Amino acid sequence: MTKPLSQQTIQRLAFVRFLHAQGVAQSAQPEPMSAAAILSFQDAVEHFLLISADHLDVNLPSSMQFLQYWEKLQPKLPAGQALPSKQALGRVNKLRVDLKHHGNIPSSHAIAQSKADVTTFFTDAARMIFDVDFETVDMADLVAHPEVARLLREARTHIEADRVVFAMAGLALAFEELLAHYTARKAGWGGSPFILGDRLPIFRPERSERDSQVSRQLKALTTATHQMRQAMQVIALGIDYARYVHFRVLTPDEMSWGRDGSIKFSVNDMSKALTADDYQQARLFVIESALQAARADAILERLDVHFPEDIDHDVEEWTWVGPSDTRNR
Repeated sequence: MTKPLSQQTIQRLAFVRFLHAQGVAQSAQPEPMSAAAILSFQDAVEHFLLISADHLDVNLPSSMQFLQYWEKLQPKLPAGQALPSKQALGRVNKLRVDLKHHGNIPSSHAIAQSKADVTTFFTDAARMIFDVDFETVDMADLVAHPEVARLLREARTHIEADRVVFAMAGLALAFEELLAHYTARKAGWGGSPFILGDRLPIFRPERSERDSQVSRQLKALTTATHQMRQAMQVIALGIDYARYVHFRVLTPDEMSWGRDGSIKFSVNDMSKALTADDYQQARLFVIESALQAARADAILERLDVHFPEDIDHDVEEWTWVGPSDTRNR
């Protein structure tokens, strides 16, 4: 009987799953960028082996060769079982050494084989050591914001029921919630530094003015301002804008909230043709975005400390002086 998983172990396994998913996404990129998948795969495997050692109470030496993990973990494995994929992951490790230390770019065939070998290893080893299905390890456990994580988990229930369109809508809601966390909250006595100006209301000209040049220009200006503001918010949070555009293409547009709390969204033929692979790409983007944007939490917390809302701030005016300036402040 395997030892129950602690919350920390679950989160660490979620990070392994994240690295693996990142490697899978990188493997689909054109050469030579796809080579980065080898580094992600190797990092994912090594993290998994370290977590396994901790879970099995195996003391590891301070330095050891990669393939020694198989030897060190063996005594704590179920009787008659051996840690799988030693030879296959030895090949992955060699590709990583050749790439990182010798600059040799692996072939597309070698990358595809590594992806298959690493996936097989995680499938077999996660069941053997942790008694879990690796595919059920939820990367949402890495997301710090509860509402974003909740929406990610709800989206997952839809993909498990083969409702891809609803799953993609859930991801769109999760990303909107992520942006709202940083752009809607107050920070100290001022607004969030990620708001970047007030949102302009939709321009609705009078019926008699709808076809005028001024009306068309104002409508175009309002639309452009909204798009630029949102793009700047995404970039300011450290989120990859090109991937954000791809995410917007994949997920439903024109989502609206009804007075009864219902959420409606537009569906077209392209939406209905989306696949589980599209969902996995979009979900990885939301999780990576949440991890990138989390750096902004420290900024907002610092503002709360320096400029609390309930304290009046006395401001003094000082004059700058250089090292040779004898004037008083």
